[in-house]
Amino acid sequence: MTPPPPPPGGGPTPSKLPPPPPLPGNAPPPPPPPGFASGIPSSGYQPYGYAPVTPGGERADFGIRLGAYLLDGLLYGLLSLVFLIPGIVLIASAFANCETVERFDGTSEILCPDGEPDVGSIVGGSLLILVGILFVLFLFVRAMGKTGQTWGARIVGVRVIDNHTGLPIGFWRALGRTLFAGAFSGILYLGYLWMLWDDQKQTWQDKVVNSAVVKV
Repeated sequence: MTPPPPPPGGGPTPSKLPPPPPLPGNAPPPPPPPGFASGIPSSGYQPYGYAPVTPGGERADFGIRLGAYLLDGLLYGLLSLVFLIPGIVLIASAFANCETVERFDGTSEILCPDGEPDVGSIVGGSLLILVGILFVLFLFVRAMGKTGQTWGARIVGVRVIDNHTGLPIGFWRALGRTLFAGAFSGILYLGYLWMLWDDQKQTWQDKVVNSAVVKV
């Protein structure tokens, strides 16, 4: 005698059957470790094998920075001649009617007629030279502070940035950096050579204002 059929809905249906076990070798990957989101490490987590990110880009080496320094000296120096040459000529004209007299003891003396040398020409020439130096310095500092690139830096492809944010350092920090470099970094050029063994490739003037020089 055959058993009666099961009542409707009383047996398991295909949709209610348990899923088959996973095939060997197709196990799902383990979940990502804490601190990851979409495969990107969160802030403060540095996984093994990742290179540290440098703000603003790759640090410029000594050779390319030296090239920018020499080009700046040449280009801004040529611009300063526009003021220096007329100033020197004006000062020299104040002594146009003066004569140099050699003495018996080997010394010399400048003898000028009454009313000479012309004090006005000396003062005017000195002011012209001073204005020229300040004008060229302003152009240099403004370019560094606003865009990070002086004329020489633009040619060789480097930029001065804030060491932490990667942004331009601004006018006043650029002025302090320039004045410090002129006053102290030129001592035996040690301030410039410091970048050769510094981890951040910073010179003395970079460390004073917390700046860095990167490739563009």
